[in-house]
Amino acid sequence: MKVTDLIAAKRDGREVPKGDLYEFAAGVAEGRVADYQAAAFLMAAYIRGLSRAETVALTAAMRDSGSSLEWSDGPPLADKHSTGGVGDKVSIVLAPLAAACGLRVPMVSGRSLGHTGGTLDKLESIPGMRVDLTLREFAVQVNDLGACMIGQTGEMAPADRELYALRDATSTVTSIPLICTSILSKKLAESTEVLVFDVKCGDGAFMSDPEDARSLARTLVEIAGEFGCRSSALITSMDYPLGRMVGNALEVDECLDLLEGRGPAPLRSLTVRLTARMVELAGAAPGPDEAADLCEARLDDGSAMEVFRRMVEAQGGSLQSFRAREPAPVRLEVRASRCGLLAGPGAREVGEAVRELGGGRYSTDDAIDHRVGWESLAEPGTEVSAGEPVGVVHAACAEDAERASERIGRALVWDEQPPDDLVLEVL
Repeated sequence: MKVTDLIAAKRDGREVPKGDLYEFAAGVAEGRVADYQAAAFLMAAYIRGLSRAETVALTAAMRDSGSSLEWSDGPPLADKHSTGGVGDKVSIVLAPLAAACGLRVPMVSGRSLGHTGGTLDKLESIPGMRVDLTLREFAVQVNDLGACMIGQTGEMAPADRELYALRDATSTVTSIPLICTSILSKKLAESTEVLVFDVKCGDGAFMSDPEDARSLARTLVEIAGEFGCRSSALITSMDYPLGRMVGNALEVDECLDLLEGRGPAPLRSLTVRLTARMVELAGAAPGPDEAADLCEARLDDGSAMEVFRRMVEAQGGSLQSFRAREPAPVRLEVRASRCGLLAGPGAREVGEAVRELGGGRYSTDDAIDHRVGWESLAEPGTEVSAGEPVGVVHAACAEDAERASERIGRALVWDEQPPDDLVLEVL
């Protein structure tokens, strides 16, 4: 295969053979395909699209560019993926909760991307927490404890690591086929039997249009099915931040609340819905109601918290040190500018404000300040009075706090009722 021929075929709208896509992915992983050639292919695929056969073939090729996990007999293997949101800390609770319900959860997670937070960055706010385990360490822990959460290793879908960085640099991130190949190449390398997708839709999502979100959800489910993976997608609202907290350590605090039987009702409800769908598809409960009841029970009886504690300790983390950490030096209240029904601040602006505070990245080399973020004080969809505190900015310095508070204050959405049910559709 000549890479130039593959690029020309996709540029001209012709079908690229499966074998050529395999050679391309292997060449990307091994450094034999130049970045400018890979970038040219991505742009051609973005403009021309990929057929179903090409999407399946490229997914398999990217998965097979590295190692896939092999599992011994045991409880069902299941995982979940979110397309990214603001305040979306569901995975941190879902993994130990699903394990407490009798599943094995090998979860490969990501870091912050744009205005959205990253599960790995949140976990690393726990002192000592390692997310760079080898695949062998990863598999042993999943078998021993039922759950492990790590980042993508050099062994797993290396072609995706290279192509993902190029997609970000070439503005081809939002291509649905390319999103699917990226997500599924990693998830299928885990060799899970069940996959549940949380496809975010709204102001703070990468897919703000409902039709785009539906198309992505449908494609993820269908392509996963081509590989024999039982899967489902929940399209969920992301117009407002999920939960009360946005920011790495603050979100882990909220996860601990949830694991200890507290936490905001909408966040708990969504976490239970997603976990229950995994449990149901894995056959660990006979139906959706029974699966939800099991998840509720494992949150309430402390089982999920115990799995999380053991998982953190196994990965070198200390919850005691986390709870005793120093908070952000500056806390500044944001007050309502008027009376009225407050839906909340728009998710995207909150995400960008937290990124500007240092809670996210503008480049891969940026350091994360785990302390900073946003804390909502007003219940979404309630009447507030002018001058009433509606939230708190946690910042490293007064100047940063002022800038973030002004930005979030301008993003407050009035006279709208947030959705009662964050789940918009189930596929």
